[in-house]
Parts: sequence; C-alpha cells; structure tokens
Amino acid sequence: MSTIHITHNDLDGVGCAILVKAALNEPVHTVFTDHDHLDAIIENGLTDFSSVIITDIAPSEAQLERIAGEKELLLIDHHKSSEDLAKHPFVVHSIEKCATLLTYEKLSSMGHDIAAYEDFARCVNDFDLWLLKRPDSLQMNMLLTLYGLDRFEKRFLAEPYKGFKPEETLLIELEQERRHSYMQNAFKNIRRFTDPDGQKFAVVFAETNTSELGNYIIVNSDVDYALIINAQRGSASLRSRKEVDISQIAVRNGGGGHKNAAGFPLKVDFGLTEILKKIGIA
Repeated sequence: MSTIHITHNDLDGVGCAILVKAALNEPVHTVFTDHDHLDAIIENGLTDFSSVIITDIAPSEAQLERIAGEKELLLIDHHKSSEDLAKHPFVVHSIEKCATLLTYEKLSSMGHDIAAYEDFARCVNDFDLWLLKRPDSLQMNMLLTLYGLDRFEKRFLAEPYKGFKPEETLLIELEQERRHSYMQNAFKNIRRFTDPDGQKFAVVFAETNTSELGNYIIVNSDVDYALIINAQRGSASLRSRKEVDISQIAVRNGGGGHKNAAGFPLKVDFGLTEILKKIGIA
C-alpha cells in the first residue's frame, strides 16, 4: 500500500512527518505545504497513492469526503477552524493538543512502538500551543529554522530527541543572540493602536521569527495583542496575551489558528502604488 502524507510546513507539521515515518514499516511520500497550496496538491497529487494521511492542516469538508470515498484516509488536526470535521470517523481532532502530540497518541493506540518520541512530541506541543513551559521548545523551533524541514526530519528520524547535541547547542546559542538583536530592533518600530473593542494592539512589519517577535512584544509592552505583517509573503500573524482570543480576527480574514496564536493571508499591495506615485515613477 502506497502512502502520501500531506502536512503543514512548520514545526508541528514536520513533527507529524517524523512520527509517521518512524511508525510505518513502508515508504511514505511526505509533502510539506501551506494552506495556499493544499487544494492543488489534493486535486493533482493523490493519483498514485492508496492511503492518504493529512496532519496539522485541513482541506474543505467536500474535499475530505471525496478523498474518503476513494482512498484510505486519516486526518489529524487541532485548529479551531476545522472543528466541524471531527464528526467523521477518519478524523482525529482536539484543540487542546498540537497535531504532533495527537499523531503520537493515535499511532501509539494503533500499536506502533514510538515511545522514544514521546518527549519530542510534548516538546513540540509546548511550542505550538505557545505554552512555553519548557525552554527547549523555542530552541527546537530555532533548530528547525537552521536545519530546514528535510535536514530536521532526517536528524530526528536517525536519533529520537534526548536533548540537543553539542554542535546543535552552539548553533542555537548563536541563533538566540541573533534573534535577540533582531527583536530589539523590530520592537523599536512597532506602532500602537486601539481596536473597536477597546483592546490595545501593536503592529510591526517583519519577515522572520514572527512567533518569538509576537511574544517579545507582548512581554515588553502593555498591548493585548500583536499583529506582525509579512509583506513579502503577503500574510499576517497574531499573538496575544493568554486571556485575549484573537482567533476570530484570523477567521474573519480567511485564516485560522488558536486563541493566542493565529494567522491569515493578506493580499494587499501595502501602499506600493501610493509610494510609487509619491516618488514620481507611477
């Protein structure tokens, strides 16, 4: 039986990929993607596979039902925007845990011996739900940024997580220093606003480290939430204090996420036309 695994292109998504490959005694074709490209993959990329696993990302219900009618299907997700899909027998869903931890529990319940990956799954859960109760979860995401998806996957398939190797610790320390300087500089450029509900928020343009930057802004200011705009990707990320739910902002704008961490596409020109007119070349 040939299996394709479609998963999100972030720490939680690659965590799922590692667990699936560690558990299954068969070749698995892994596709890392984002929400913008998911539909195209489902429409054109499933022909050669009899089994489909989707984690940390969810298609529409119509697409899901079509796949289920043609293939063996398992969907594991934890985003509030996909809660309605939980009614299907081939769906594992909970907003209380990240997809990696849900995948670990599902595969374990199916009899796969992946106990060596439990601490890894809980580390990813700490980062992805933005609990930040263990220092190595932020560091794990830094290592992913440094290694990239493929190298990161190979590293933890070869050796389950038991702490970072000395060379990885050095890389992480250097990255921590770089990010601290980056966030200090970005913080100087935030602009503060008040939304219609009276909540204070900060806006900043940034292209990297949006989760950490959002947290840095929350910790070091009195705002209720932060909006980080990535003009290059055409996207926006939201991070908030624990008591502030920003998920509906993302949903209203075609995105999704969690109570304290969410995002959405932002298809605007960011005032480029006006800038070009102002400098006399448009």
